[in-house]
Order: sequence, then structure tokens, then C-alpha cells
Amino acid sequence: MVTVRAPREELERSFGAIVGIQPVAWTADGLVCSPRAAPDIAAAALADCPFAVDIADQVPAWPRTEARLLAGWYLRGPEHAPGPRSSRELIQVPGEGFGPGGHATTVMCLAALARMPAAPALDVGCGSGLLSQAWVRVTGCEVLACDPDHGAIDQAARSLEAAGLEQKVFLRCALVQSLPVEDLAGRVVLANLSASGHRTLLDRLEVAPPGVVASGIYGPESREILDAYRELGMRVVSAAQRGRWRCWGLLAR
Repeated sequence: MVTVRAPREELERSFGAIVGIQPVAWTADGLVCSPRAAPDIAAAALADCPFAVDIADQVPAWPRTEARLLAGWYLRGPEHAPGPRSSRELIQVPGEGFGPGGHATTVMCLAALARMPAAPALDVGCGSGLLSQAWVRVTGCEVLACDPDHGAIDQAARSLEAAGLEQKVFLRCALVQSLPVEDLAGRVVLANLSASGHRTLLDRLEVAPPGVVASGIYGPESREILDAYRELGMRVVSAAQRGRWRCWGLLAR
């Protein structure tokens, strides 16, 4: 366990360079970190740390999840230290839901949110709830989040409570085809889904939503899904690709 020693204002300015060391507490001496919680990430961050690093006498917490930067967001567990006030923060508790920080589709979806209009959202297949959290942080608007996996809904609920956002995100353990049509209308759609999931969603959309973040698609099915959104009345405003995975930001024409 280590303490990264520097005045707090300097640590806050360089916080991105320290996140990988797994910060767990701000102190008068600096930032106490728990690198053994994520040794693969921490090794590189320690090597590049621009500040003095000393062995810490005590560790205030032992994180059960990793802290990392993700598309400009500080993704952390409840045991990690909060970021500077200027940082954008997501909290994820351990669980079984889809959406770990390392997945390429999660990264691309987070980056695509900035091009969407501020409106209530529908997070389809919400997994651990990271996109729902980010939407509330970016827009202040509520989210209806659904997933058929009870484990995912449990993790999302606990993560939202840890983030203090449980009053803004309404969780349902359900398939999108079971939602009433009126629950879909007028919402920006966050859809990190398989191609079959996108087809099911498209069958439920009677008119073009204000915006869609569409990811989770790869290979020859990508063009088919994109064309279906265009036929619904959407236009592409952002596009990204990581490896075989694709992500589009779409707005209603």
C-alpha cells in the first residue's frame, strides 16, 4: 500500500495519472492507494506516476473492483476515493451484470452520449447500469432501465444506490418486448445489444426516438441494423469502431 505525496490541488490536476494506482483515501499527506487491488493496472500507473510514492502504514479500504478512466469517466468502486469535483464519476459494485469497464462497446457508448439530446432515456439491456448512471450525470434526466437478468438488475440497483442516483433510474427486470409502447415513446434509447436484441427493439419502436446510441453489433449484421434504424427515420451523427465492435449515435431526422 502506498501514499502518493503532493499537495491536493496538484494531485487533483493530475488525477488521471493516479487512478490506476487505485486511490482509496485523501489525507493531509496526499492520496493513499491500494495497488494490490488491481496489480496489472497499477504497475504501469506506478511507473508513470509524476509524484513521490511512499509505503503507507495503514490502508483505509480494500477495493473489490478496479478503478480506471473510461472514455473520460472515473469508474470506481464504493471503496475507492472520490475524484476531484471536476471529474465525471461512475460507481460500480461487484456483480454479474454486463458492462465492465474494459468492454469496447461500453467505452464507445459512453463517448457517444454527448451527441444525444437531453431527454428521458430508455436503457435496454442495462446490465450493471453504467450507461444509465452516465445519462443522469450528463443530462439530469430520468432513465427507465430494463434487463431480463435478475443478477444484472441487482447489481445496477446497488450501484445506483452507491452513486446516489436511485431516485433517477427506474429499474425493471423485463424484456423490452414486455414494456408498454407508451413507456418507449419520446425517450432517447441506449441500446448496447446483440443484433437480435436490436431487431426486437426496432420491432417495438413505432416512430423514431429523439436519439439512439446503438452498439453491441459486429460483422455483416452491422449494415443490416444500421439500415433498419435509417428506415425508421434516424440519421448517423457519430460512428466508432473498436476491433470488431461498432457503435453509432443516431438522431431523428
